[in-house]
Amino acid sequence: MEIPSLFDGLAEIGLRGGVDMRPTLIRVLTDLYVQKLKHTADEERHYTELALRLLDGVNAQTRATIAAKLAPHLSPPLRVVQYLIKDFPEIAAPLRGHAVLRTPVEVAPPAEAPVIMAPIEPAAAPEPEDRQNSADNLPIEQNVADEVSHKLDAITANELNTLFFASTEEERRLILLNLHIVAPLSAGEIAITRDPSVAQRLEAAALGSYREDLAKQFALALHIPHEQARRITRDNFGESMVVAVKALSVPRDVFHRILMFANPAVGHSVERVQALAALFDEMTLPAAEGMVAIWQSLEIKERSAAKHKPVHWDDQDTRARPAAAIPRRPQIAPRSTERRNVS
Repeated sequence: MEIPSLFDGLAEIGLRGGVDMRPTLIRVLTDLYVQKLKHTADEERHYTELALRLLDGVNAQTRATIAAKLAPHLSPPLRVVQYLIKDFPEIAAPLRGHAVLRTPVEVAPPAEAPVIMAPIEPAAAPEPEDRQNSADNLPIEQNVADEVSHKLDAITANELNTLFFASTEEERRLILLNLHIVAPLSAGEIAITRDPSVAQRLEAAALGSYREDLAKQFALALHIPHEQARRITRDNFGESMVVAVKALSVPRDVFHRILMFANPAVGHSVERVQALAALFDEMTLPAAEGMVAIWQSLEIKERSAAKHKPVHWDDQDTRARPAAAIPRRPQIAPRSTERRNVS
């Protein structure tokens, strides 16, 4: 997908209901970008194009925030840095003098200078691995490595999660098809439980319309907060469900059955099912894992209400179970006792 069309779609996220979400989008994309110390040429090019277009439409405070986020990075995108240092002095200040702006100059020897062959000396033995970095470079790299966590902070994760669920179907698709550009972790670096039994349990829960059980299985397999897993199962657009099953490497045919039965709002729409099936095929595994990494970094809000939760995970879904699953009592207990036992 070309960058202009990608930006045109992402830009539509803003200005709905009078709220411009472009500042949030550029902050979140930059937060994700600086999570990785090194990027491929394609990753840097795609981020640069998106960042430059978004920076043109945000206020000075947001641009200053982006400059401050990029300043500690060892190799921020050169074009973005050059753009920001031409801004107001307070915006440019953190990036002035950054190493990325200093292009090394090669000094060629004089044309007529005699070429003197130096005696060949035996190669020095390689230094131990812990001494290969110079004393000057080690503290800088070590400090940056210590600051850049392999897990997003909860604020950044909440921002991107809110942005994703506030987006339309097409906007979600654009985000997911390009999330691998700034994914917080490389493929395979996050903990996900993948085995055939997970797909079987997910399918059984979906076919039985046991939505709470489905959420429990997603929470356990993806290592995400249970409330987030519930939000996935209740998402009437369905893209988050595609992310979850893609990250778990669920077979395509099993995914289709889960999609058809997990949420009636999705399964009863032929157009939605077809669109989500196409997204499942187009989206890369790194993009799905990138979104799961964001979910894993969300703050667990349900801890504060833990003492008010039912004793059994499926007590709240009892009415969805077959009536025969609830045994009849031979005698009618007092009303107050019955209410206390049920709760």
